[in-house]
Amino acid sequence: MAVRGRALMPCAVGLLSLAVVAGCSVAEGSSPPATVEPTPSIVLPRSTALRAATDCVGSTVPLPAEAEADGVQLTLSTDPSGTSLLLKNTGSLSVVIIPDANFTSRLVAAPYANPQDEASRAALIAVNNSGAKVPGIPPYMPPTQVITIPPQWALCALTDNVKETASVRYRQDRPSSAEYFLTKALADQLVARSSADKVRPALVRCAKSTLSVLELHPEMSDIELYVEILSPRNACRTGYKALLRGDASATEQFEATVIGRLGGVPRLRANSRMFAVTARS
Repeated sequence: MAVRGRALMPCAVGLLSLAVVAGCSVAEGSSPPATVEPTPSIVLPRSTALRAATDCVGSTVPLPAEAEADGVQLTLSTDPSGTSLLLKNTGSLSVVIIPDANFTSRLVAAPYANPQDEASRAALIAVNNSGAKVPGIPPYMPPTQVITIPPQWALCALTDNVKETASVRYRQDRPSSAEYFLTKALADQLVARSSADKVRPALVRCAKSTLSVLELHPEMSDIELYVEILSPRNACRTGYKALLRGDASATEQFEATVIGRLGGVPRLRANSRMFAVTARS
């Protein structure tokens, strides 16, 4: 339901005055009627008409959090017009977001609400370049409108019509969560050793390896999955080992640190169904 602006019409407030009928003469010898000074009008200002938002910077009106799927919590806010919807993933698992079924809204980045550290950025870039196919996404959906937001990342939805309310659909996605947890654990160690530009190709390779292992071994536990991805049997290891200059001791210590970190990440869950959320309180 759109939030409509109401323009407040100007009105005049005055005291009741005597009416003088035009054309009537004053009887001879009588006193002329007293002159009545006009009372100034009080004009109320017009309210500013609501306009469609152009970003989510002004989305400061809080909405109830969205938490329909296990491991998912989206902190939501909008603007007075309801044409923007800022979604911040404050849950424990990654979420894939697409526009509403009627395509009244479009998705744009919200960099002002996202993590700024290089490791988080490099990990998400790897996830976005892994070539993952999210089930349940309509084939006609533009790739630029299928957005993954891991924990602590945000996204902005906008509708350009003040008669419409910003709306999206989302689902919790197991492969995206696994990809991000793995690449983030790797990136936390690698960006301290090399530049982000050199690290990213290795992370993309590991994100792709994650998808391959998930497809081949869907029955594996989380920690078994991560150990398998980092094993010599998969291409992921080749990528980060090159950054470690092939040092066997350094590689072993590096892998132990990464596995230790992955042992503490949230447990993966099966994909959820698709849910809808709007900028409506």
